[in-house]
Amino acid sequence: MFLILNSFNVWAQSVSPQVINSAGGGGAVGSTGIEIYYSIGEPFITTLNGSNTIITQGFLQPYIAGEFGLVASAFVTPASCADKTDGTIKIEASVSGAVNQANFQLSYYWSSVALCNSASTCSLVTDLPAGTYSVMVVSHYIPTGANIRNDTVRIANVIIAGSTEPCQISVYNGVTPNGDNINDYFHISNIEQFENNHVEIFNRWGQKLAEIKHYDNTHNFWRGTIGNTNEIAPSGTYFYVIELGNGTAPIKGWLELTGQR
Repeated sequence: MFLILNSFNVWAQSVSPQVINSAGGGGAVGSTGIEIYYSIGEPFITTLNGSNTIITQGFLQPYIAGEFGLVASAFVTPASCADKTDGTIKIEASVSGAVNQANFQLSYYWSSVALCNSASTCSLVTDLPAGTYSVMVVSHYIPTGANIRNDTVRIANVIIAGSTEPCQISVYNGVTPNGDNINDYFHISNIEQFENNHVEIFNRWGQKLAEIKHYDNTHNFWRGTIGNTNEIAPSGTYFYVIELGNGTAPIKGWLELTGQR
């Protein structure tokens, strides 16, 4: 998947980007005349720079920006196998430049009402089959007496990829390395059945935090650390790429790291 932008500074001028992929989205940035497009679900591999062009493969997911400071982006986990509907979409949104984010109420309106019955609690939707989704994020300033306008961002064409592979492993994407023996490490059920497996963990900018061969949930596993150190990575969203080593396609998705020691 590739993102092509015609300028190094997409915020400073109008550009006409082109997306060459089947899993991405984007659109106009407020009333600026700029259009930003993003790709979803590929690890950051390399970047090629030319005099007028940047070509990037990977987790580069620019925020979609509203007219009055609202910014939002989407993170997708595809359905894991042919007979499951376990895809997820996670929206991260905030108001740029705001001193106190608690002053803003964020609501999420999905393309299908069935995905969420309460707009204020649907930054994450789960149990999704393969398909294309969209969401409208609205920010509302709560305190009275300030002339701060509501803002809206629409993220369209968010694709949950389908899989033809049979169910083989289960990924638990919550990691809380706080020493309480509950979700202290990144657990991948049945991964030990694939002896030649290879697991990589990236941050949202494509930097590799961990690379583990022969992952087995016992001796070789990721406990939220940076590289081979004992330093726990900051809380946030990270991405995994799992190679089973049996010739099947890589399994990719996101995980949430919280609760540092």
